[in-house]
Amino acid sequence: MVDASPFRDHAAAWRAEITVGILYDARTPSTELIESLDREGVQFGPADDVTSPHAFVLDLVDVDRRRAESMSGAYVKSLRPVIAVLSRSHLEAPDLSIAADDFIIAPWEAGELALRINKLLERKAPADDPGVIRVGDLVINPSRYDVFLAGRPVVLAFKEYELLKLMAANPGRVYSRETLLEQVWGYQYFGGTRTVDVHIRRLRSKIEDASHTFIDTVWNVGYRFRG
Repeated sequence: MVDASPFRDHAAAWRAEITVGILYDARTPSTELIESLDREGVQFGPADDVTSPHAFVLDLVDVDRRRAESMSGAYVKSLRPVIAVLSRSHLEAPDLSIAADDFIIAPWEAGELALRINKLLERKAPADDPGVIRVGDLVINPSRYDVFLAGRPVVLAFKEYELLKLMAANPGRVYSRETLLEQVWGYQYFGGTRTVDVHIRRLRSKIEDASHTFIDTVWNVGYRFRG
């Protein structure tokens, strides 16, 4: 029998990294939605309270057709993927118009919601924009300030992003701490090189894991991005 534990561990890891904002009417979200996200290890909260969510889940389970269409239309231009959660009663309307990137019908199979969210994130990842930097599973889109790792968006602070973009654009080059401080923070920054170490550590925590290593420490010198 094939050991499925590595797959389960990997699935659990990417689910734990996903944060979604729940969009719902003036009531509480449906119990099934909350229990499903909690059971599948997806981080979530009300859309207004979640900082930089990877995606939105639009809870329409107990909403009538007219209200469902109105609510979905309000988020059609969202920069983040939107998945609508519908009830089977919505399917009785053949001309139902739901503006969302994907939808799921309640009740759903265990794991399906998290899988659909992950696939949405992969489809939303920039692919062919000019100037995109690709290093393995890491994709950096300078024109949109977007970073994706294995199809999932990575939320970076501005200086973390600037460090990553500079080093990833010049793989193999060794940067001293002084050079990084000068090029990313500028001549007018009076902080010490310790600032660079702190930001590199934070950056690594967001883009590196057991399957991905991008930044090497060159002892007594600085850092190098792997080619």
